[in-house]
Formats: sequence, C-alpha cells, structure tokens
Amino acid sequence: MTQTARAPRSTPRSPGCVRSLVVGATAATAALNLAPTPARALDLDSDGGLITDTVASRDRLGTYDSSKKYGAERVSDRDRGYAQPEGLRAGNYLIFPTIGTAVVYDDNIFATDVERVSDFRTEITPGLRFQSALPRHVLDLSLDGKIVNYLDNPDQDYASASARLDGALHFDHAHTLSLGALAALEHEERSDITSPRDAREPVAVHHTRVIAGVTRDVGRLYGTVSASVDRWDYQDTVSGAGVPLDQDSRDLDLLSAQLKLGYRFSPGYEIVGKIRALKQWNRGDAVTDYDGIGYEAMAGVAFETNPLVRWRLLGGYGLRDYEQATIDSIASSLVEGQVQWLATQRMTIYGAVSRAIVDRVGSEVGGRVETLARGKLEYELQHNIVLTLDGEFKDSDFIGAARHDRSWSAKVGLDYYLTKNWLFTFGYEHQRRDSNDADFDLTRNRFTVGAKLRF
Repeated sequence: MTQTARAPRSTPRSPGCVRSLVVGATAATAALNLAPTPARALDLDSDGGLITDTVASRDRLGTYDSSKKYGAERVSDRDRGYAQPEGLRAGNYLIFPTIGTAVVYDDNIFATDVERVSDFRTEITPGLRFQSALPRHVLDLSLDGKIVNYLDNPDQDYASASARLDGALHFDHAHTLSLGALAALEHEERSDITSPRDAREPVAVHHTRVIAGVTRDVGRLYGTVSASVDRWDYQDTVSGAGVPLDQDSRDLDLLSAQLKLGYRFSPGYEIVGKIRALKQWNRGDAVTDYDGIGYEAMAGVAFETNPLVRWRLLGGYGLRDYEQATIDSIASSLVEGQVQWLATQRMTIYGAVSRAIVDRVGSEVGGRVETLARGKLEYELQHNIVLTLDGEFKDSDFIGAARHDRSWSAKVGLDYYLTKNWLFTFGYEHQRRDSNDADFDLTRNRFTVGAKLRF
C-alpha cells in the first residue's frame, strides 16, 4: 500500500466513536486494486472516496476521542514517520512516486476445481501521487497502474491504469464541499466471481465515476449528503474456442444518492444512520435487462464498553425493483456490526458481520445477497515489522439464478518497513468455495513476495 506523510484525506478524521472505528477499519483493509468494484450496499466505512472531514472535526480530534486521552492507538496508527517517504516538493504540492513489484504463485489461477491450472505471475504497480499542501483546501491527483504477466499462461496477461482526482473546499469552519473523479481501465480476471466462465482471457472494463457531496460536522450533529454517477463499459473478448463474446449486455450505468447522519451523545456513544437511493440502467441482451431502482436504509448505535473496546451495531432494509416483469424484485434485511479491540499497545483486533445487497456490476445475473463474517488481527512484532492475520466466511445467494455459494478464506501477511523508501511484503492466502454449481467449487492457495520503492 502507498505510504504518505499523512493520513489519507478520503477517510473521515472526526473524533467520535464511529469515525475512529471507521478509520481503523479502512486503514486495515486499504490496498491497490484495479479490478472492477461492485456497487455494494450501505457501508458506513466508506463515503465513496469523498473527503468528509471539516476544520472543526480536525480541531476536535485530539481531545474528543476517549482513547486518545489515554494515549491508546491502533497498530495502523502507530508513529512510523521514520518509514514514511518524504516526497518531492513542487510549489504547494508534494509528489510521491512509487514502483512496486510482486511475485505470486497461484495453484488455481482460474478459480475452479474442474480443470486446475497453477502458475507464477509477476505484478508491477507504478504510482504517482500529487498531494496538495494548501493552507486550507485540498486538490490531490493519483495516477496508478498494474501490469500482470504470467509465466506459462501469457494469454492472461493484462495492464490496467487509473487516474483519480480528490478535492475539498473547506468554505467555513463547519462545512466541506467535496468532489471526486475516477477514470480507469480495469480488468476482470477469469478468477473473479462475475467473470464469464467461457472467456479465454481477462475482460477489459472502462470505469468512470464522479461523486460530489457536502459535509457538516461541528458539535454533536454531523452528516454528509452526496450523489455519484458510475459507468462500467465491458469490452468484447473471445471464448476458449476463439469465438467472439459480445459483452455489451453487461454494461451498466448507476446513479446513486445517499444521506449519512450521526449524533454524538458523548465521546463514547452515538446514533448513526444512512439512507440511499439508486437507479441503474443495463443494456441487457435480447432476453433480459436489469434496469431498475433500489432503496436502502440503516440505523443503529456506536458505543464503547471502555476506551479500548468499541462497537457498532446497525440494522435496516434494502429493496431492488426491476422494470422487466419477468425479473422478481429483491427485498432483504441489512445488518452491519463491528468491534475494535485495542488488546495491547502492539495488538489490535477487528471483527465484522454484515448482510448486504451487492448490485449487478458485471454479473450475468442480478447481483447477490451476501452475508459476511470477518476477523482480523494486527500485531507489531517490531516497530518496523507488522503481522496481520485475516479470516472470512461468506454466503452468497445470487439474484436471478439458482446459484448459491459458501466460501472461506484465511490470510497471513507481513509488512517490513526497511527504510523510508523500501517496503517489503510477504503473504499467504487459502480459499475454499462450495457451490450448488460444481463449476464454481474451488480450493486455492496463493503465495506472495513483494517490494515497493517509494520516494
């Protein structure tokens, strides 16, 4: 992951219980990923990439949060300034060039047990970030790439790239006007859950996104109202037999609006909620298209049993209503629960459960209802060596199809911050998926060794 001299501004930095838990969960899972991103259901860990802190929330950060009064902090928040790149100064900007490389051994590159194929792959991930150092406002630009090459299966090679702009206008002490834009060439690997099973090579996807919002955060009541437009344009590919595969039926346009609110009773207790409405347009094929609308709402509480143990519990309801009469509407309960435990000065433990509607992005069906349970441990072996353990269970019920999957995964990772400029990573992941369609059953192991040079 890219390291900079300050926390990413796309994550909220206001000090309440929810916001503090949010930053920890986001920092624990952030990573470069240029694969197509599903339009997930309500997720209070994310503001869609918007910058949602205000001048007031920053001023209050060090005094309002109970844990900070006692000097408690997550492993991901520990001071590693000695291992942060200094960047290159250019006027009001700091420029952070990076180049990363990784070697991955995958014993099931197509994620199926029908015809298992193993291979080595190399990944090169160049990046260039322009981080503004303006007195009050923000205007940042990030350019990223990902080049993948296989040793024995060169038809799976691809190169992705993205450009992202993040801006914020803090027009007074309590309010922030934010804007984000993304233009990306992504690739859907054959192992992705939405990939066509008969595709011979990764499917190229043009993804564009614009999101804007206004945040008010001062005193006890805070909130963000935002709207976004996404477009996924899938490029044609070929089947294993060399027959052209038209992917236009998978193209999707998505318009979404959401309101997120919170009220702080005290540093350790908050009421939180969020509502969302969306409209999607899908070209479809000669038989079906998934034009439709959706609504979701969630509400709950965030609290701490003590400054070291924090909880968030929310429940709600979601609906997807499709215009085509032959496609059944989907209604589902929504659940989100999180816990963060600062077990020791060198250990942080996270837990999460959720039930969400994952919208149809690239899928040949109408998306899926997904139930998830995850646990993660971060342990600082030494000040410059961090160990992570991650386990996950997922139950996926596909909309518009008889398919039902259950999957398990376990990961172990090690980050070694050698110097300001060098970061080394080591990882192992085991996956297993059981499906009522045997074509989607899989057992998979991946070993990764990587290095990143940062300036």
